[in-house]
Amino acid sequence: MSGQMLRSRARSAGVGKSVRTGPRFLSLIVSTFLIVGLAVPGLQAADEESENAKITEGESVSAEKTADGGGENDEKAKKKKGPPFIAIPIFITEPAIGYGLGGAVGYFHKKKHQDAPDSDSVSRIQTADTAADVGGQHKVPPTISGVVAAYTEKGTWVVGLAHTASWKKDTMRYKGAVGYAHIVSTLYIDDRPAEFKLDTGLFYQDLKFRMGSSNFFVGGKLVYLTPELLFDQDLPDVPGLEDRLKLNDFGLAAQAEYDVRDNNMTPNRGQYVEFVAWKHLEVLGGETDYWNVGLMVDSFHELANKKLVLGLHLDLDTAGGDLPLWSYPYVTMRGIPALRYQNESTAVVEGELRWNLAERWAAVGFLGVGATRGDVPIFQDESGLVAGGLGGRYLFRPQDSLWVGLDVAKGPEQYVLYIVAGHKW
Repeated sequence: MSGQMLRSRARSAGVGKSVRTGPRFLSLIVSTFLIVGLAVPGLQAADEESENAKITEGESVSAEKTADGGGENDEKAKKKKGPPFIAIPIFITEPAIGYGLGGAVGYFHKKKHQDAPDSDSVSRIQTADTAADVGGQHKVPPTISGVVAAYTEKGTWVVGLAHTASWKKDTMRYKGAVGYAHIVSTLYIDDRPAEFKLDTGLFYQDLKFRMGSSNFFVGGKLVYLTPELLFDQDLPDVPGLEDRLKLNDFGLAAQAEYDVRDNNMTPNRGQYVEFVAWKHLEVLGGETDYWNVGLMVDSFHELANKKLVLGLHLDLDTAGGDLPLWSYPYVTMRGIPALRYQNESTAVVEGELRWNLAERWAAVGFLGVGATRGDVPIFQDESGLVAGGLGGRYLFRPQDSLWVGLDVAKGPEQYVLYIVAGHKW
């Protein structure tokens, strides 16, 4: 986790979307907190679609009454609002912490001077061929506060509060979370599994600014952790190993982001680039000094008359200094558990092809390769780590290009089943 910063874009904790934060393994936990914000585009569209239906219904009646001043149906329809609270289910399918369930309750803050949506902005019937165009329409992210809790079969649990907001006509974007996590998982020390429990409080902040009217954002992140790491067995007698069981961790990051995807749920075309550089400091309350730099690039391309969508993914991560044991970068691919392959540097290249078989059904195939490098005695260099699989998708919300489904992936050691909402990257 300290390796790869959080992956923000949404997709469940098995969660597909990407937000990068500090300690890499805790990125999974922070992503769970922020699922309130990640699920927002679909929820916002649901609210808008309800409004549109009401407005359209009002228009059909008012068209007959316009001559005698019967337009009040339009006004009443436009004034109706959706529920301010919305429940959000969370499905966890990360093999490192086990399968689990959770839930969040999000509160939608009322926006000032928000016009009623255009009745033509969401078509009544859409297919995979038209969803990309509608999903690409720009929506200002809503302001949402929420509470979240989740539990997995292996005993991992998390509770927290999250808030996401957009200000100044979407020139400023913010995400924040505070919570507590109890993680039960496995580290591989000298390629041998070591079960551990990690308890930590978490405070996370993310603020970025749009550069003019462009698709570039720059900003910063902050993360503060209070982890206590305990192992269920004696650790190998490796020099310096005990020194890596550090506690409090305070990190600051500079970030840059470029996003021209047609939508942020299940992209069909466009690119997304994210660069994050972290510095973890003792002087500000941490108990260790180290750094981490990550680069992620996603590129999506429509082929064969939109029947095929090709996705390409690059993820590079490197770290140095006095890293806590659990904070080393690790390979992240479907089919490989978190923390299985760690070292000072990791690289992943992955491709995915989605085939739109029918109006709202699709099949996907994916394949990736990963590698690790470093001089840490407790980890081994790895190359040619291959993982791939097949899956199915259903176009759940065409107006947001939100596909949901199941993936079955095979890594070097095991098969893994994933529940997917949105894209896995």
